[in-house]
Amino acid sequence: MEIQTTILEGNSPEYDEFVRAMPGAKLCYMPAWTWMVENVFGHKGFYLVAREAGSIRGVLPLTQVRSRLFGNRMISQPFSDYGGALVAEPAALDALYDRAVQIARENHCESIEFRNTQAWPYKLYLRTDKVSMCLALASDPQEVWKALRHKTRNRVRKAETEGLTVTSGGIELLDDFYRVWTIRMHELGTPCYPRRLFTGIMTAFPDAARIFVARLHGVATAVLFAYTFQGWVQSCWGAALRDYDSLGPNYILNWAAIEHYCRQGMRWFDFGRSTVGSGQHTFKERWGATPIDLCWQYWTATGEDPALARPDDPRYARKVEMWKKLPLWASRVIGPAISPALP
Repeated sequence: MEIQTTILEGNSPEYDEFVRAMPGAKLCYMPAWTWMVENVFGHKGFYLVAREAGSIRGVLPLTQVRSRLFGNRMISQPFSDYGGALVAEPAALDALYDRAVQIARENHCESIEFRNTQAWPYKLYLRTDKVSMCLALASDPQEVWKALRHKTRNRVRKAETEGLTVTSGGIELLDDFYRVWTIRMHELGTPCYPRRLFTGIMTAFPDAARIFVARLHGVATAVLFAYTFQGWVQSCWGAALRDYDSLGPNYILNWAAIEHYCRQGMRWFDFGRSTVGSGQHTFKERWGATPIDLCWQYWTATGEDPALARPDDPRYARKVEMWKKLPLWASRVIGPAISPALP
């Protein structure tokens, strides 16, 4: 039988069911993620479906991101650590990959970024400097607690002793989250995403998304935005105010989230993407999290290696320092205008 590829228009339960049944699937593979990004940012979505004799054999979500500053490219999937294809057989991957390249050429894209966890057998540039850090959960959070390092448990206890508490909920906590998160992004010299991204995720996936806030005497000191899918928790965006670092708000915040999701029956807690050897990477290792390789691969129209932005690239050092010197209010205005092209 020949495998046919089409671009999905609209949605029906069969596509959601296929994604949910596939090993390694994440929330970003759901058609609703593609439509959410399209609605929030106007980035054109191309949700590819491979069929054989009418049966779905694979999907590949693509999003076209166009910008005067950063060019015209396809990404699978934007605003996520993961992407690429979900396939039931190798022939479906071949068909989806060929169609993705065809669509990229038709739309004059300079590149395609496939956010894979396993390298594809094609002639593509491979980036391996990033990993996701994941911790196995248990139905009884005390099992996870006892397995933590002594120093990590002590940091959580210290935060409790200092009076830090954690609350969690939905969109009613978005103001607290966005305020703390944008302060930290400004300190790091990184343009912040628009608030509407987080509103869009919580609106599209109200049962999956959750915000955690650590407070000291009512003041939000650390925040975490997470969502779930098929037993997998993705801790996607988090931040803590530097003035409170010595109290350990990040420790009590992450433990509260882990404890919550253990009781919800989740199986894995994904701390998110880190550069290997970075401070974030070290923090996640302290929880006993183990790495999942992020084998991001790139097709380019010219066949040359892509020009990638890396955090240690000296070309960006001056821009980062300039961004840190902007007034906070200005970073909250300019950042959301730039960052949709940096998904």
